[in-house]
Amino acid sequence: MVDQDNHREITIETLRTPPLRIQPAPLARRFIANLIDSVIVGFSWTAVAHLSVQSPLIGLSSSNVLMLLLISFLYYFALEGLFSATLGKLVMKTRVVGANGDPCTITESALRNLFRIIDWLPFGYILGVGFLSITSKKQRVGDKIAHTTVTLAPERDKTPPPAPFLFH
Repeated sequence: MVDQDNHREITIETLRTPPLRIQPAPLARRFIANLIDSVIVGFSWTAVAHLSVQSPLIGLSSSNVLMLLLISFLYYFALEGLFSATLGKLVMKTRVVGANGDPCTITESALRNLFRIIDWLPFGYILGVGFLSITSKKQRVGDKIAHTTVTLAPERDKTPPPAPFLFH
């Protein structure tokens, strides 16, 4: 027979809780973040083009085009997968979150960025902007497939609760 008096529930309190409400980031912030990211990626493209001793605008070989696409993918994939934000998103105080409000995972980042090329079609994110305009969560194709949303980064708590004592 089990002694019922010795059975206790243990409650563990944590300081981390997912946001209760996720609001999509305003399109203006996303646009500016994308401009910042495009400038950064553009500088990398220019460096690759100049290292290959070719004009950045004409005459790129297919291997260089693949290198440019790889640079773009790795920039977005790595930063969003590790930090839930690119440099542009950090500046604009937005971040990528999953369906449950947790930061974007490596898998979600890979999915959303593999489909970035579709958002870019036919040119200059026209399709992506169209999806942002018609979806309720302001998601582009990659976001819909990866179940992610770009949202405002939460404000830091200026008066966090004291850390619980570990030893009593």
